[in-house]
Amino acid sequence: MKLDSNDLKLIELLKEDCRASVTSLAEAMGIARVTTHDRMVKLKREGIIRRYTVDIDARAWGYELRAFIFARCDTGDVDRRDVAQKICSLPYVVRCNVVAGDWDLLIEVVSPSMDSLGDAILDGLSKVGGIASTQTMVSFYDYSGPASSLR
Repeated sequence: MKLDSNDLKLIELLKEDCRASVTSLAEAMGIARVTTHDRMVKLKREGIIRRYTVDIDARAWGYELRAFIFARCDTGDVDRRDVAQKICSLPYVVRCNVVAGDWDLLIEVVSPSMDSLGDAILDGLSKVGGIASTQTMVSFYDYSGPASSLR
């Protein structure tokens, strides 16, 4: 789907405040309310807008620590996609990517503390099955770029 300047403006406004009324969005764009509504429906139908959500600050929620865990899957008959889906059921996992290279998975996690991260890895991740080894990297700072909403 080709997006025009009004679609792009609407997306930017929704990224700033996904709870904004259609009327206020239309006013900010300088177009009719019904046109704005129709564009929102079209963007949703085409899958460009998947959902309207809340952006929670992990640190304010009590998750002071963010880490990335590289994982290698067992060799043999292990489907990395199945392992990744099991990992995503763990409560501290933000996302799990199946990657190419020396590692099979890149897992992003949040945790209230280093101790709880260690417990999460020992008690949760190690029991998923299909994981041969891991390497954990703690993130000191987290910055977002212009494409951060495309996660």
